[in-house]
Amino acid sequence: MDVEKVIYERRTIRRFKQQSIPLETLKKLVDFARVAPSGNNVQAIEYIIVHKPEVREQLFPLLKWARSLPRAERTPEAGRTPTAYIIILLNINIKKSYYEFDIGASVENILLGAVKFGLGTCWMGSINANKIRALLEIPEFYQITHVISLGYPDEESVMEPYEDSFNYWKDDNGVMHVPKRNVDDIIFKIS
Repeated sequence: MDVEKVIYERRTIRRFKQQSIPLETLKKLVDFARVAPSGNNVQAIEYIIVHKPEVREQLFPLLKWARSLPRAERTPEAGRTPTAYIIILLNINIKKSYYEFDIGASVENILLGAVKFGLGTCWMGSINANKIRALLEIPEFYQITHVISLGYPDEESVMEPYEDSFNYWKDDNGVMHVPKRNVDDIIFKIS
């Protein structure tokens, strides 16, 4: 698959078909994250794959969805919820600082890799880490940083030119519109 095509096709998806993702696919996404760059090659990021339906149901209410949208449009409806999650953990016994870029690189590898398998993803930072820790019995030496929601897309998301607001929105057909600044507007200088 062409890398440029993957980069432009990757969109945040919050509504999913209720088709199970093969566990081997989820493991492959974690493997993509494993080979991402990390500062000084200190590999402190670890992962939990949530695949079982009963655990997914317990995890779902511990996540907050799409704050830019009106409340009624934020959270996926029953029958359109994620069919898997990957939880991002920082092992603070291995690395205590300068890990933010490591997390970003590993998560981006998962998000881009998901496109290869026809999956939609939502990278979530607004999570109830304390309740997630209790639910999954995660030891205290892990910092729970993010959750990636995954599934086969059941909505469309498109880029559009930025015009006065970064807020994303849905049209009457349920299509998500995500404003992005023009490349010429973000290049500060060419020297």
